[in-house]
Order: sequence, then structure tokens, then C-alpha cells
Amino acid sequence: MRTRSIVALFMSAGLCSSALGWDAHGHRTITLLAIDKFAVEVQKDEIASRELGFVLAPSGRAQAAYQAGEPDRYRAIRLGQLKHENDPEHYLDVEDLEPFGLTLLTMPPLRNEYVRAMVIAKHVHPENMRPYNEKTDVARTQEFPGFLAHASIEHYGKLVSSFRQVRVLEALKDPARADQLAAARANVLYEMGYLSHLIGDAAQPLHTTRHHHGWVDDNPEGFTINRGFHSYIDTTVLGIHALSHDTMKDLPIATITVDRNDPWTDILQHVQRSFDKVRPLYVLQKSGDLEKEPGKAFIQERLVDGAAMLSALYVAAWKASEASEKDIKDFVMYDQVSSALPNPMEPKKPVQPTIEGQKPAAK
Repeated sequence: MRTRSIVALFMSAGLCSSALGWDAHGHRTITLLAIDKFAVEVQKDEIASRELGFVLAPSGRAQAAYQAGEPDRYRAIRLGQLKHENDPEHYLDVEDLEPFGLTLLTMPPLRNEYVRAMVIAKHVHPENMRPYNEKTDVARTQEFPGFLAHASIEHYGKLVSSFRQVRVLEALKDPARADQLAAARANVLYEMGYLSHLIGDAAQPLHTTRHHHGWVDDNPEGFTINRGFHSYIDTTVLGIHALSHDTMKDLPIATITVDRNDPWTDILQHVQRSFDKVRPLYVLQKSGDLEKEPGKAFIQERLVDGAAMLSALYVAAWKASEASEKDIKDFVMYDQVSSALPNPMEPKKPVQPTIEGQKPAAK
């Protein structure tokens, strides 16, 4: 009965046409594990422990974990422009960089330069491109290998900014800005969740390969071609092995250090670690071990690696967000709606010349 139930779930999952990249449960698990690890680092610093209490509180943890599912909820909105922008941010098909003359190491870190490089390559060497039919891709989401790495570092930068605004408002200690502080904290929880989704997707091997919904093209090893394989990994396998924050919270999570000023290379290494697991994942499914202890260990490792990377980015973003006196002064100046701000349209007053050693004339 159990086997038939699993097969039924696997086959019904094949009806899903889009990859979600873990389900909401999986993304929550990664987020909560990462915050556990983040809390260990935060509590070493009295100031950080105080200012980040809203993140570590049960309500903050719950909100960040909820937000980790938000990018998938966008998929329910049938708006072409949203689908065009959102869907390719969930994956990076590493093999498909090659026709564009790119690799993970040579991929431009700026999104538009990455697009430009691919457009030029497609124009100059159309013979190298994989088949693409724009008539069946109405929202134009399948032409390029994906933007998961770029979305990850962009949202890392947004998290740095959100952390900084909290630190600025905490430094001001102005009761009149209580609503601003509440909004700034909400922004932090949103960005922590959003970044979690992206890093969690990157930890799921099927988000790093063209073989995302079953094996495609040449298949000498006879791997599954069932399009439900992706949803099976995202949801069914987690249930089979009862993987959750509660069952995994005592597992050791590695300490990863990333470049707080530019974690681009670190993010690419995270993608590469996951991509290296694509074939082993298919081997586990083919052998039947995916539903046994080897499969449990494999999926557990992927969730924990996602949590370790995410926690490292949380720590780096917090350290990078330290607010200088200038940051605080600039915030106060530009936040005001006042005629006290300088008017760039007014001509500058001439400076009176002075004779060396003589004080300027009194105004």
C-alpha cells in the first residue's frame, strides 16, 4: 500500500508544469535552520543581540519563514510580465551556459552584462544554440539559462540595506520614528525570507540543471524522464523522510565564511556544490535508494547546506550594514520633507574674496 501511495503521488506530481524548488515546508525548514545558526553568531555581540531581537523572536522567525515562500506564490498570478521577471530567477541551468561561451566562473556578475553577453553570442553563433521556440514560450522565460545567481546577490544587497536602515533608526532613538523602525524591521524579515528562497532553490540540484523535470537528451544510464520528478523531490521525499526543522534542528550546520562586500563567488560556489549533486540524485532515484537511508542523508545534506550558506549570508549582510555617522546624517537629511533642504535650482551665493591674513567681512 505504501509503495502504491508513493507511486501515485509521484505520478500526480507529474501534472505540475512548473518547478517550485522545495515546497513552502522545505523553504521554511531552511530558513529556520539558518536563523538558528545566525542566532549563535548574533548572541556573541551584545549590540547585535539587542538590535536583532525582533529577528530571533518567535514572531520574527515565523515571518521570515513565511516570506521564504513568497516568490513561489507569485507564480499563481497569471500576469505575463510578472512570470517573465520571476520565473527565471528560480534557476540556473549550468550546462546551458556553454552554448553562450560562458561558465559559472566567466558569467558576468552584472545582470544586464550577462544578458548582453548571451544576446551577442546568440547573434554571432546561432548554430551553437539549443532549440528554442518562442511561440510556445509566451512569457519568454526559457530562452536563457536563468538568473538565480544574479537574483541572489541582488537580494543580498537589499538585505544589507534593510539591516542598515534598522541600525540607523536604532541609533536615532527617536520615538517619533517608531513607525519607520517597524517598517524597516518588516523589510529585514521580508528580505531574509526572499534571500532564503533563492539560496534554498540553489541548494536543490534540479534548479541548477537542464534536467530539471526528468532527464532530457541522451540518456545512456536510463535515468527517469518523468516530469513529476521535480515535484517529487520538492515535496514527496521530504514527507517520506519526515524532514522538518523539528527533526533536523540538532544536526550540525557548517560555518561558512563569505565576502561581506561581494559574495558573488561564494554564491557561485554554492550553485556548483548543488550542480555536482545532479547525477548522484538521479542515481539514487534509479536504484530506489532515494526513499531509503541514503536518500534521506542526501536530501538532509542539501537542506543543511542551504541553511549553512544562508546563515553565512545573513551574518555577512549584518556585518556589512554597519551605519556610519554619515549614513545617519544622510538618512535624517533626505528623510525630511522640508524647505530646509538645499534647493539645487537656486544660484550659489558668490564667495567674497579675502586678503590673506584678513578675516572675511561680517555678513
